[in-house]
Amino acid sequence: MSSNFKNLNLLAVIPAREGSKGLPGKNLRVLRGKPLLCYMIKHALASKYIAKVVVSTDDKKIAEIALDYGAEVPFLRPKELALDTTPLNPVLHHAMTYYDSIGWKADAIISLQPTSPLITPDIIDSTIELFVNTGCDSVVTVSEIKHGHPYRAKKLHDDGRLENFCKEFDGDQFINRQERPPAYAYNGAIYLRRRELIENWNGEDMGLGQDCKGIVIGHEYAVNIDDEFDFKLAEFLLGERLNED
Repeated sequence: MSSNFKNLNLLAVIPAREGSKGLPGKNLRVLRGKPLLCYMIKHALASKYIAKVVVSTDDKKIAEIALDYGAEVPFLRPKELALDTTPLNPVLHHAMTYYDSIGWKADAIISLQPTSPLITPDIIDSTIELFVNTGCDSVVTVSEIKHGHPYRAKKLHDDGRLENFCKEFDGDQFINRQERPPAYAYNGAIYLRRRELIENWNGEDMGLGQDCKGIVIGHEYAVNIDDEFDFKLAEFLLGERLNED
């Protein structure tokens, strides 16, 4: 490990609040014999570069399970930071400033969504390596848009008329997928930011800075559990992975 990695104080924050409208209690729902939350904790603890793994939650039961699986849970998240409408950055700021207050200052914060259990330690470490080796502001995981390419997107007007969403392109000309340039979207699994981006967040964007880089991961790793269908898909794919092992 190079000195750049050794000198990096990297805080991993796993946000796991109690409430969930799409799939109630999902963070503790049993997936292949274990609580959903435990998978991302295990992946984070297996990273070569992460110094601290903290679960930010407002729920005592989630806190207990997180501790059982090796994460730090030095606080319960305030209720005002655990609403459906709460952005991620204030949650990260809350965790970061807690560690500041006890004398450990993070250089960067990597947020890891527990609803993405198919992420691997290698993906986490590749994200960190890109961040350190390029000196960028942030790194996020992205996946290729397989369906609904932006060139094919339409606006639907009140009178039923369709209009190209991207006006600089005529989407109807791009019939074959092979003719369209690849397009990517955030999959929400991993966001890695310099601490300054969280400190200076303006509340109006995602706080990713001017130089944001992407790590492309396959859809089989990027499943984000929001509802029952997602859960069953993750269960199937995880079972396939376990069978391969």
